[in-house]
Amino acid sequence: MRETLFWISIIIGIVLSIYTGGWLLFIKPIIAVCAAYDAGTLTGSMIGWTIIKCLVFAPIVAKVIMNVALTIAKAILD
Repeated sequence: MRETLFWISIIIGIVLSIYTGGWLLFIKPIIAVCAAYDAGTLTGSMIGWTIIKCLVFAPIVAKVIMNVALTIAKAILD
């Protein structure tokens, strides 16, 4: 039972880190910038925030979520 909970917490951590770091903070801002470019409403601040989200926030958030999941998984096994 403990091993099952361990693996479930690992899988949930992987899925959450991919969703938040990969989709919400990496791909979605790029899509929004492309849509703004197509609409003709692209601004410099939009480009700047997208770069910051993609290069700074996305990997940090994904790593923090994964570290929390690993900590929970380790606590389950102990």
